[in-house]
Amino acid sequence: MSRKKGFSPMVFESRIFDEPELEFGDHHHHQDPRLGLFEAGPLQTFLGDVIKIGVVGSSKTIDDTRKFLQTISNGVEGKSSKHPNMHPPFPGLGNQSPFRCRFEVDNGATAALPQAKIDKITKEPNHQRAVEMAVDAIVAELQVLDDGGSRPDVAIIALPVRLLERVWNAKVDAGGTVEEGDSSGSDAPNFRGMIKAKAMGLSFPIQIVWEDVIDEKVAIPQKIKESSSRKIQDLAGRSWNLMTSLYYKGSGRIPWRRRAKEGEYTSCFVGISFYREAGGQQLFTSAAQMFDERGRGFILKGRRAQTESRGRHPYMTMEDAREIIESVLAAYKAHHKTLPARVIVLKTSRFKEEETDGIIAALDASGTAMRDLVWIQESYSARLLRDGNYPVMRGTFVDLGGKGLLYTSGSMPYYGTYPGEYSPNPLLLCPHESCDSTLEHLAEEVLSMTKLNWNSTQMNQRLPIPIRAARKVGEVLKYVGEGQAVSTDYRRYI
Repeated sequence: MSRKKGFSPMVFESRIFDEPELEFGDHHHHQDPRLGLFEAGPLQTFLGDVIKIGVVGSSKTIDDTRKFLQTISNGVEGKSSKHPNMHPPFPGLGNQSPFRCRFEVDNGATAALPQAKIDKITKEPNHQRAVEMAVDAIVAELQVLDDGGSRPDVAIIALPVRLLERVWNAKVDAGGTVEEGDSSGSDAPNFRGMIKAKAMGLSFPIQIVWEDVIDEKVAIPQKIKESSSRKIQDLAGRSWNLMTSLYYKGSGRIPWRRRAKEGEYTSCFVGISFYREAGGQQLFTSAAQMFDERGRGFILKGRRAQTESRGRHPYMTMEDAREIIESVLAAYKAHHKTLPARVIVLKTSRFKEEETDGIIAALDASGTAMRDLVWIQESYSARLLRDGNYPVMRGTFVDLGGKGLLYTSGSMPYYGTYPGEYSPNPLLLCPHESCDSTLEHLAEEVLSMTKLNWNSTQMNQRLPIPIRAARKVGEVLKYVGEGQAVSTDYRRYI
C-alpha cells in the first residue's frame, strides 16, 4: 500500500489503571466490596444491635421475604468454582455477618395489600392511573407502619409479579418522550420515581424488591426482562446486594469509601443534572448531588434551568450555577466544619460559558484552591480492540490529546473473565480548560468513583457515582410536588 508523502500515524498514550481499592472497618482496604466487608466489616459500624426491617407486599411476598432472610442467615454457597471471586459465598447473618449487626422483621412491621386491591390495580386500563393507584396503596401501608409501635429502620416493598407487571408495563407501553439532556428518562409514568417521591416524608427509607429476588422460582415476563436490562443473580449475589443496601439505608452508615491516596486533598465531588418536571412542561430544573471524600451523599435541588430552543439543551444561568455551588460548599462546611481544598464538578452535557463563570465565581469567592470541571460523554464512536477473545481491560485509559477515553467496564483479572454480556463502551472525559488536575489523574479518580454504589457489591459499575446519582435523583425529584419538602438524604433516592 502506498503512503502519502509526509503522512504519519497518530500516536496516543495509554495505560491500564489498577483496580481502585476501597476502605472498610479498621482501615482495612480491598478492591472487592464483598471480601472487604467479610474481612473487616463496614467502614462505619451500626450504633445499635439490630436493624429493624418492615415489609409491604402481598401475603406471599411478605412470607417469601421472611423465608429469604432465614435462608441466607446461615450462609449461602457461591455460584461456581470457575470464577470464585466473581461469585463468592455469602457468609450469613450470624457470627460471621459482614455487617456486624442483626436484621429482623418484627411481626408488627408488615402490611399485606388486599388481593382485591391488587386485582383492581392490575385491571385498571389507564397507565397513569394504575401507577398512581399502586403508589397510593403502598404508601398508605407504609404510613401505617410509620405511625405504629413497630416502626422500622428501613422498609422493603416486595412487589408481587402481577403488580410489578402492571406498573412496569405502564412505563413501557405508555412510550413517552425523552428530551435531550433530561437525565430522568421519559415522561411515561415511572413507578419507582413516583413512590420514592411520595414516600419522602416517611421517617425511614424504602427498598423496592422484585418477587424473583426473594423467590427464584417466580418467572418475570420476558417483556419486563428485556425492557429493564435486568439479569437475575445467584442467591449469594442477591444476598450480598440486598443486605448491603438494607444496611446502608437502615443504619445510615457507610459500608465503604474510596481509599484515599497519600497526600490527597480534601475533595467534594458534585454531579449536576437536569430533569423535566412531571406533567409535560418543557421546563428543566438543575440538581446537584454532592459526595465528599468520605463518600457521603447529599442532595441539593437547584432552580429552573434555561433551555436553548424548544425546551432542549438545558443549562444553568451564571447566577444559578453560582448559587448551587455556594449551597454545595455551605452543606460541606456544615458537616465538616471546614471547606474542601478541591471541588470536582461532573456533568453529562457540555459546560456553557455562563455556567463555568458562575461555578468559578463561587469557588473563587470561597477561596477554594483547586477545581476541576469535567464533561463526561457516555457514547463515543471510537473503540479499542485487544488481541485474544476478551474485551479490553477495565481501567484502560487513552489520552486523545486533551480528552480521555476511559473503560470503566471490561475484562477483569480479579474475576478471571469479562463479566458483561456485550462489548463494553468507554466514557469520554472532556476536562474544561480551567481544570487544575491532569487528565490522567481525573480518569483514575472517575474510575474509583464507579465503586461507590451501595445498592450493589459488584465491581464492574460503569458510571461514577455523582453521575449515576444524578439519574436516580432526577427520576424522583420530577415527581416532588410544589411546596413538598425535598430530602437531602441520598438514601431516599436509590
